Amino acid sequence: MFNGLFNLRMLSRGAIVLAPIFIAGLVTGDPIWFRAEIVTVSVFIAAERSRLAPLGVLLQTLVIACCVPAMTASLEQPASFVIASVLLAIGCVAITDAGVGMRWTGTFTFIPILYIACATAGDGHGHRLGQAGLEVFPYLLCSAVPVILASSASCVWRKRVSKQASHGWLALRQVTEPSAPGCFEGIVAAAFAVGVAALLAGWHGIHYAQWLVWSAASVVTGDVATARAKWKDRMVGAIVGVPAGMLVGILMPHAPLLFDVLTAVTALTLVAFNRYVVAFGTRCALHAVAIIVAGHPVFSAGYRAIDVVAGSVIGIVFVLGTHLIAGALRGNRSDVGLRTQRIR
Repeated sequence: MFNGLFNLRMLSRGAIVLAPIFIAGLVTGDPIWFRAEIVTVSVFIAAERSRLAPLGVLLQTLVIACCVPAMTASLEQPASFVIASVLLAIGCVAITDAGVGMRWTGTFTFIPILYIACATAGDGHGHRLGQAGLEVFPYLLCSAVPVILASSASCVWRKRVSKQASHGWLALRQVTEPSAPGCFEGIVAAAFAVGVAALLAGWHGIHYAQWLVWSAASVVTGDVATARAKWKDRMVGAIVGVPAGMLVGILMPHAPLLFDVLTAVTALTLVAFNRYVVAFGTRCALHAVAIIVAGHPVFSAGYRAIDVVAGSVIGIVFVLGTHLIAGALRGNRSDVGLRTQRIR
C-alpha cells in the first residue's frame, strides 16, 4: 500500500543532514536553530535535485543568509515588503535560464528567505527588525554546513573512488542543461502574483504572510498544465490537511519538546513523499498541530487554509492571464510576419 508513497532515500539522507541542527537546538535551547532547519532541508533539496556542486551549495547558502536580513528589514513597511518580495520572485524564476533543474534551487531559495524573514519579524519589534535579521545570519550559515560537507564528500567519492567524471571544485553544478522554456513568461507571472499577494499581506495585516505570498509564487511552475495540477494539489492539501491537523492538535499536549519535534518533521515532509498532494497535505496538518501545540487558539490554525487557498488562486489567475496575453502577442507577431511576406 505504501510502496512508492515515501521517498526513503531522500528522507533518510535529509534526516542525517538535519540531525546536527536539531541536536544543536535541543542542547542550546535556542529556538533559532529550529527555525534554521528549513535552510538545511532547502539547501539539501537544491543540491540533490538541481545537482549543485559544493561551490553551488555554498553560493546558495550565502544568498539565503544575506537576503534574510534584507527581507526581514523590509517588513517594517508594506511598500518595501512588496518590492523585496517581487525582486526575490523575479530572481528565483530567472535562475531557470540556467536550466530546468534550477527551478528547485529557485524554489528552495525563495522558501527559506521568506519564511525565516516573516518568522523573525514576528519576534521583532518595529525598528529592531533589521537587527533581528542580522542576528540569525550566523545560524543560517551554520545550518547549511552538514549539506556542504556531504556535497564535498560526494564530490571526492566520485572523483577518487568511483572514477566518475567531475566538473571540478570551481563548478556550480554537476550537470549542464538548456534553459527552461517560458522563462520570461514565468518571471512576469511570478512578479505580478507575488506582488499582489505581498500587497494584501502587508496592507491588510494578514496572519502568516509567508503562506499567502509563497502560495501565490508556488503555482508559477513554468507551464500551464503543471501550474493547474499544483494549484489543485495545494487546494486539496490545505482543505483536507488543516482540519485534520486541528483535530489532532486538540488532543496533543502543549509541550515545548513536541513543538520542536514537529518543526523538524514538518521540514522533512519536503523530502519524505513522492506525491506532492500527500506531502503538502501532511505539511498543512503538521503546521496546524504545531500552531495549537504552541498555545495559540485552535481556529488560528485555519489561517493556514485561508492563506493557501487565497494565494493559490492569485497565482493561477496570473499564470493563466500571462499565458493568454503571451499567446495573443505571439499570434499578432505571426500575423504581422505573414502580411509582411505577402507584401514582399
